[in-house]
Amino acid sequence: MDVNFEYYKIFYYVARYKNFTKAAQALGSSQPNVTRAMNCLEQQINSTLFVRNNRGIQLTPEGEKLYIRVTAAMTQLMAAEEELADSASLSHGSISIGASETALNIFLLDKLKAFHMVNPGIRLKIYNHSTPEAVDAVKNGLVDFAVVSSPVYADSSLKTVVLHSFQEILVGGTTFTALGSQELSIRELTDYH
Repeated sequence: MDVNFEYYKIFYYVARYKNFTKAAQALGSSQPNVTRAMNCLEQQINSTLFVRNNRGIQLTPEGEKLYIRVTAAMTQLMAAEEELADSASLSHGSISIGASETALNIFLLDKLKAFHMVNPGIRLKIYNHSTPEAVDAVKNGLVDFAVVSSPVYADSSLKTVVLHSFQEILVGGTTFTALGSQELSIRELTDYH
């Protein structure tokens, strides 16, 4: 059967309210449109679904069977719509974040605390990674995003945004006295281990 799914939605409301007019009001439609849709549904499935009486309508045995199935489907559809709305409004769900130790301590902890106060229904999952591991976790879909310290070597499939600048100072023993008067890049520092 190739039945218009909108008919099932209309049927759900008619059967729920046991009244064409109340169903039309709930749907934001008119009573004649609801009646026409139910007549079309009955013709398409070749069954009588309603018996009209002086207090509204009563479901036939076929109508009762259909209502059980349509109610289950409508419940699932309404739950899905609610979940999607909750996700869009950030009232429920979870966010996975990869973070390097430095980025977590210098920047992210304060921001996460503020975020959680505004969005208490969102569960935050924080994964402590080195910068390269965090970048790989984003690429592999293991985390939603990463907050890391530079240098960041990310390919063009990822977007990088500078969030905060900071300056690190190397503290070393007398072995590194000669380096104290120089400014070195992180790459140059990696030669000293």
